[in-house]
Amino acid sequence: MKLNLTICTLAAAAVLLMAGSCQTKTRLDKVPEPAWYDYEDYFTEKTQIFSYLPIYPQNIVMVGDEIIDFGEWTDFFQDTSIVNRGIMYEGTPHTLYRIDEIAQAAPKKIFVSTGLQDIKRAKEGTANATADTVIANVKEIFRRAHAISPATELYYISILPDRQVSDEGVVAMAKANKHLKDAAEASKVFTFIDITNMEDGSGRMAEEFTYDGRSLNGLGYERVAEKVLSWLSGYTKKHIAADDHQYKEISPAHHNRVSLFNALHTKPYSVMFLGNSITRRGPWEELFPFVRTTNRGIGGDVVKGIYNRLDDVIEANPAAIFLMAGINDLTNPASDVDQVWKDYEKIIQKITKELPSTTLFVQSTLPVTAERDRDNLINPKVVALNKYLEAAAARYGYKYLDIASVLSDENGFLKADYSIDGLHLNADAYFAWSTVLLEKGSLVVMAQKQRAADNLEEEGE
Repeated sequence: MKLNLTICTLAAAAVLLMAGSCQTKTRLDKVPEPAWYDYEDYFTEKTQIFSYLPIYPQNIVMVGDEIIDFGEWTDFFQDTSIVNRGIMYEGTPHTLYRIDEIAQAAPKKIFVSTGLQDIKRAKEGTANATADTVIANVKEIFRRAHAISPATELYYISILPDRQVSDEGVVAMAKANKHLKDAAEASKVFTFIDITNMEDGSGRMAEEFTYDGRSLNGLGYERVAEKVLSWLSGYTKKHIAADDHQYKEISPAHHNRVSLFNALHTKPYSVMFLGNSITRRGPWEELFPFVRTTNRGIGGDVVKGIYNRLDDVIEANPAAIFLMAGINDLTNPASDVDQVWKDYEKIIQKITKELPSTTLFVQSTLPVTAERDRDNLINPKVVALNKYLEAAAARYGYKYLDIASVLSDENGFLKADYSIDGLHLNADAYFAWSTVLLEKGSLVVMAQKQRAADNLEEEGE
């Protein structure tokens, strides 16, 4: 795999066009591409998207593994200068591979979380040696970042062993944390942020901080945010426990995400993106920086899953909702389009009834590529569901946006050059999608309404 990563590419926020020129920065010998991947398609997808998104000197960059990727940092700290450059399953070679481009932008601060995946995937008997590699790589990450941008403040979030880590791995991670803490104190190049108080007696993250044993839930992210708060401002805790009683019937991973959403402060008059992983992976805050957005996408979510968490959506009372759902239902060979539509219709009915002042945009369900649907069993269902969605727009008073036709080839399949795995989207696809939203989604008008509402609140204080 060869990635076309360039520090010169910028995304103009409103028009999504390439622009800009680079300032001369310190350059070091290029870091070699990582020798291993646990999810190469996702790494490629995310790095390609990141290569188009600008980082500015006023930005605070969160970079690294799943703890960073799944964190809603801008919402936690109510700070739009924070940008998320996390990639699930990333290890230290991947962070090292990416750090130069980030540091070249000379951001105000960089927070790094990396090292868990290296040790977690180490073969039996090699975890201790892998810890040495982690230590060396993390030191090199900060050496390079400091050499490229000496004024950037650098921080390392300690490794938190998840509940899947072996006993050998726990010992190795403790070793890595100790050495990196000592290195931070000795070098003064970076600051060590210690989150080991989130561990239980086994040395792993305590059960209260996760529902799937792997990812942090809302309470877990609250604790991390509290630790990071010493070097950031704006975070105030919303929940001690994140309304866990509501979600006993959903999957543990789904539960993690919903509880995280419940730990975040509600954004008044927000534009909400609601859906599955295709929505979750969209960098909406950076694509539309002029409007206040909220991302409520959950990877793997199905139509019933979205319906089951609508109470939280209603409580947030967004100014607009951009809804996209259905593909995870339709890729199930046993799925019935009529039943999927009936379930989808319940979402529409509840939103339009409970949120009469919210503008609802129902976006067409996206097809998959021809390679992904070799037997042509999925896309005909997508077409049929979209007919239902379009036909019901007038009846329920929502606006139907045909995103599928913009991203499809002449045969109705998702364009092959818009996806790496045949289902999820790359940077070009998100930019094409975003152009439709700019043209037909009334985002500029919504931004104006947000500012007017904010001004009224300020005048009333």
